[in-house]
Amino acid sequence: MIAGTLLVVLTGIFLPGILIEGQERKAVGEVQAVPAQYIASDSLLAKEASESLKLNDRIQLITGQWESETQEAYSYEMTLKDYEAAALARDSMEAIYQKGQYPSDLASSYANWYTWEAFPEKAVDTTFHTYSAYYWKLIFTKYDGTEKHAVFLLEDGTVLLAEAEGKDILSDVTATEEASSSVKDNEEEKTVDKELAEQLSYTGLDVAGLRIKSDNIQEEKDATYRYFELFDKTRFIYGISTISDSQTKRNMVK
Repeated sequence: MIAGTLLVVLTGIFLPGILIEGQERKAVGEVQAVPAQYIASDSLLAKEASESLKLNDRIQLITGQWESETQEAYSYEMTLKDYEAAALARDSMEAIYQKGQYPSDLASSYANWYTWEAFPEKAVDTTFHTYSAYYWKLIFTKYDGTEKHAVFLLEDGTVLLAEAEGKDILSDVTATEEASSSVKDNEEEKTVDKELAEQLSYTGLDVAGLRIKSDNIQEEKDATYRYFELFDKTRFIYGISTISDSQTKRNMVK
């Protein structure tokens, strides 16, 4: 009887400590996944602050007209999933294609099928590290390898830039431009200017020397935008940017 009582007492004293020690050892040996609401709070604050940016602010941040740097974004920072971004890119590119501003239709069909990859990106301001502009870089590759397309897409569906690579899809574009340029032999051929090349450096694409098919300045309610189409024998680029005050003045003079 006394031995049984003593055993119960000793168990009550030492068992809790043994259990606690075991739990501590288990916790030390494991890596727990941190809930999303606790991950990179500075990034989440930047995401919230960035939602107030207008379209022209986001474009200027991405194109370096604000002091910024391009970084890889985490999936939890993005509003869209990768497959949603790919579907949105197809829809946005379809509208551009229908307007005759892009040489290829990215809508998949039995005879026109593309694989895709999606990479989340962001441009972060380097002055206060407060604002970020988020976008997707999507690579579409035709099933037979004859075409490759890089699409840079904001999450509201705005296509910042789309590049097509492929000899066959550009044959009509180059033939038309070469015919028109032969009529204008005495006119200087227009190629990409330094300012636009610098603004497109975020893409990692080399646009130096590309010829200009169209270059239009449009004043809209929130900003002045530049819509352009560039090409050479194997590449075609559609894009949008904003223009600086100095460039606005030069266009007004012209």
